[in-house]
Amino acid sequence: MKRRPACVDSSAEYNNGPDVIVAMVTSRRSRLQNPEIGDVVIGHWQEAGLPLESVVRTDRLLVLEQRLLSLTLGELRPDDLEAVDEAMLAVLGLA
Repeated sequence: MKRRPACVDSSAEYNNGPDVIVAMVTSRRSRLQNPEIGDVVIGHWQEAGLPLESVVRTDRLLVLEQRLLSLTLGELRPDDLEAVDEAMLAVLGLA
């Protein structure tokens, strides 16, 4: 299995259990240039520990067992985190 970055989107309370909810992260050029609904271009990607400019795809969620997560690259800055939150609300129809 190839290791890939992901954005943990579940709450700290949920994360106390065996699983986490993550959103896919991609550095695909087409997503960066033409983001779609649910896509958040990370403005401070280097500070988040990402090797390349990246997009969080809040429309691509997975529930994973925590044991499958190997390491923490970093954390999103508050403005990027707020954009991810808003995109998730829009994708889920809660905004």
